[in-house]
Amino acid sequence: MNITIPNINSANWEIQFSAHCVSLKGNTQQKHLPEFLLCYDFTREIFGPPLSLPFHSFNEDTVTLSSVRDEQLTVLFERDDTLQMEIWITTKIEPETASWSKLFLAVGMEPLTGLQFQVAAGNFFVDEEKKVVVFLDKDTETRERYIAFITHVSVLMFQV
Repeated sequence: MNITIPNINSANWEIQFSAHCVSLKGNTQQKHLPEFLLCYDFTREIFGPPLSLPFHSFNEDTVTLSSVRDEQLTVLFERDDTLQMEIWITTKIEPETASWSKLFLAVGMEPLTGLQFQVAAGNFFVDEEKKVVVFLDKDTETRERYIAFITHVSVLMFQV
């Protein structure tokens, strides 16, 4: 694995590609390849070892990261071919290991809502106590506004 970190103090750097990252406990977590997360430790200025995701994904699948109270990492996984959506949450995350638990599963979301996340969209957050998930996605008709979809684990999704 070869990753270059530009010197931000230099006048000769630019961001050529922006990947979706989240902050967790002061470190940056980023999806790297279909199966791993990379963590950058800003204090020590190093990358940790790759952490395995709890599923196998392909490049065309949607994998989106979020965090809960800066304590746990959540990952939304939607298969491109079946539109089956899963949300996983870390039960333990340390520099060299991560343990996961499936928090939410919804099968075939797109026929109900038209919801199918794209790389630039598909943000979400979880209220674990209330068992509510809020998905934010671009309006499929105009692509000029975001729509919030709110769901409870025992209730069908509704749109706001």
